[in-house]
Amino acid sequence: MMHRVFILEDDVHALNTLRTCLQAVADMEVVGDATDIETARVLLHQLKPDLVLSDVLLPPHTSFELWSTFNPIPFEIIFITSFEEFAIKAFRLAAVDYLLKPVTESELAVALDKFRQRKHIRESTQNLTYLLANLQRPTQARIALPTLTGFLFISIKDIVRCESDNTYTTFYTLDKQKIIVSRTLKECEQMLGDYRFFRVHNSHLINLDYIKEYIKGEGGIVKMTDGSLVGVSRRRKDEFLKLLK
Repeated sequence: MMHRVFILEDDVHALNTLRTCLQAVADMEVVGDATDIETARVLLHQLKPDLVLSDVLLPPHTSFELWSTFNPIPFEIIFITSFEEFAIKAFRLAAVDYLLKPVTESELAVALDKFRQRKHIRESTQNLTYLLANLQRPTQARIALPTLTGFLFISIKDIVRCESDNTYTTFYTLDKQKIIVSRTLKECEQMLGDYRFFRVHNSHLINLDYIKEYIKGEGGIVKMTDGSLVGVSRRRKDEFLKLLK
């Protein structure tokens, strides 16, 4: 199956490099490109691509201004950015694909594989909509959790802990919800690690703000405010105790 690709990039050299890389991919057809938002807006409506590779910073604008005008967004987007780490958190929380500049052929290949593997375009476009909303409300950090029926949006401050079961993770919230999602604990740790979450065990990620008691032992046990008991691995004990001091 051939996929129609559009490139939005204001650096002509970077645009040409992306075009050359994509021309070597058998199932990707570059149907158009633009170096500014207004040109892209017109061409996207005309060309109707399946996938857009989009720079974020397009001075004096950002591409988010363009994407917020689509409702719904009818294609998938892989962002290309030189944003610092604080902004990358927003991408991770919304589970939106992104590539850091300078883009390598191997990184692009991985991103394209992820695009191919998606079964439901609705998932990625909903995530993008959520990203745009969160960028407008940076103090209200929330996370989109994929469920069997769609997405559940919850505040990060309402998450007490996360528990792993192979490729699934259960989120436990302040209001006693148990939300099972198809995410590994490692992915959850990457998304939540900067929000006072700590992985005390291979199977457990906890919110440090909801620790009620620490019980000494070989690794020790943490009692959370919801009454749950979580074991601390011996390997992670020292780092964990430093955080508590």
